[in-house]
Amino acid sequence: MTEVVFHYGVADKLDYAARLLRKVVRSGLRAQVVLDPVQAATLSARLWALTPTGFLPHCDARAAAAVQRRSPVLLAQPDAAHDPERVVVLNLSNDLPPNPQRLQRILEIIGTDMADRQQGRLRKRAYDAAGCAVAMHDAGGTQEGAA
Repeated sequence: MTEVVFHYGVADKLDYAARLLRKVVRSGLRAQVVLDPVQAATLSARLWALTPTGFLPHCDARAAAAVQRRSPVLLAQPDAAHDPERVVVLNLSNDLPPNPQRLQRILEIIGTDMADRQQGRLRKRAYDAAGCAVAMHDAGGTQEGAA
């Protein structure tokens, strides 16, 4: 059964996503991030600057296949096919990933503005309807990210 975890109450979604991805990768998992190209550029810059002396290895779907295989984080547009070797899908899109019940773990980040919260509620209902196990995590002002 697909596990979906909503992290809600997040002030800066991309900053939180970068920290959440760091935790995912540190746990030995690989992730596919679903987001639009503008978000991808911003998130990529943040992944390069997570710490003063390091970065979180990542690439996008335009990278060579060998680079994609080595990268623990793949940045993908919403219409991209899911890479089955990536256990975690971080959905930063307003839509559900295709066939969510076929995925192992989906992470959602919900901001504090009303429109984002409403979109999150719609996605939660859709995940419930698809038979996914949904959990909620109140990120409330903490921007540390928890997988």
